[in-house]
Amino acid sequence: MEIKISDVIKEKRREMGVSQEIFAEAFGVSVQAVSKWETQASLPDIMLLPRIAEYLHISMDELFFGCNCCVCAEDCNNFPDDGKLRVVQFLGSKVLTKNDYSKDVKIMLEIPQTDKIINVEIWGSADIDGDIGGSVSAGNSINCGDIGHSASAGDGINCGNIGHSASAGDSINCGNIGNDASARDNIICGNVGNDAAAGDNITCGDIHGNAEAANGSIRCHEIKGTATCGGDIIYEQG
Repeated sequence: MEIKISDVIKEKRREMGVSQEIFAEAFGVSVQAVSKWETQASLPDIMLLPRIAEYLHISMDELFFGCNCCVCAEDCNNFPDDGKLRVVQFLGSKVLTKNDYSKDVKIMLEIPQTDKIINVEIWGSADIDGDIGGSVSAGNSINCGDIGHSASAGDGINCGNIGHSASAGDSINCGNIGNDASARDNIICGNVGNDAAAGDNITCGDIHGNAEAANGSIRCHEIKGTATCGGDIIYEQG
């Protein structure tokens, strides 16, 4: 089943007669961020998704898939009603694996060998042995190789290069970031293609946009835009 968050936000916002400016203000983000959500340039922070669904008066299923239906209902109706918690992996609407949940056992992602770019969405932690060609979204942490597009995590991100933007509820520790980087705590990375914003410190290479470290310092090679921080700005030679 196709993820339709961008289309649903745009459609429901317009149905309610709410402008992008008012919608952005409701969630404490910029109008540019809402525009990126609606054009699929990026996705909302995963911690905002329940609030967005509530604001739009829809369920999480409808926010994600554009319908008020359980994604598992038709494909998993052969499960026994035994009270067990199960984890199901889909590629689109195709069921790949069905596992019983155990806190002591890690469930490996079933990523098929394909030339297509695959986006990964996990309502938990993503521990991936290898690279992801598309985007990765996780409710908790992300640990993997390179990410071809965007990365969004409710907790920390530890990975290789990120092709587009990165957003973390904790810290980001990675290689180069192609677009924006936003973290509640620290950002430690290579070059940042656009803006970098952290609640604590930023340590990186070049920042090609603006830089903000609300409660910490910035240590980098060069900042193309403006820079604000609660501590020091330290420029290091490459």
